[in-house]
Amino acid sequence: MNLDEAHSTPGLHAAAGPGLAEECATLGGCRTGMAKVTNAYDLPARRVIHTVGPKYAVKYHTAAENALSHCYRSCLELLIESGLQSIAMGCIYTEAKNYPREPAAHVAIRTVRRFLEKQKDRINAVVFCTTSSPDTEIYKRLLPLYFPRDKHEEEVAISKLPADVGDENGETIIDERKIRIKPLPNVKNTVPRSPQVSFDLPVSDVGLARRLLV
Repeated sequence: MNLDEAHSTPGLHAAAGPGLAEECATLGGCRTGMAKVTNAYDLPARRVIHTVGPKYAVKYHTAAENALSHCYRSCLELLIESGLQSIAMGCIYTEAKNYPREPAAHVAIRTVRRFLEKQKDRINAVVFCTTSSPDTEIYKRLLPLYFPRDKHEEEVAISKLPADVGDENGETIIDERKIRIKPLPNVKNTVPRSPQVSFDLPVSDVGLARRLLV
């Protein structure tokens, strides 16, 4: 998809000035789920990271969820590659593409949570920017489930987190795509079991870990 003004966040190109459109025109577009970086020009930022969100259809909701997750992860990966440590992220979906608000917010927050579990020493801040009251209320309600701040929020998170919080990257797990390996006939399994690993987590992570670290 083209990264021109017609396919961008409303007002972004106007605030950045003509240089942003000129640079975007040299990028050759961007595939859904991928990300590209440009200079920020007149915006109060060092860089702008662009991504293309998926279209949503109920029949293919899992594919849309994983593509949306990949959008957020691609942006965070590019953030680190660019030597940056903080990012303000808008809601990477549009009503024109029929993506429901709350499922999209779950994907966004859990993907960021998973990424920070691996890269927390390389990122100082991730800010979710909302531009509508419905989105703001959804994020206020969901953020404590994935980032509980105290014991009470941990207990609430345990009871309210969805059953599927994704794989290690935050993507939806598809059972039929799992690789199943059957043991060979007449061959004993002599591979020793790996010892269980315990995690010493701070109090604020315990509740979420019961769902996420599985």
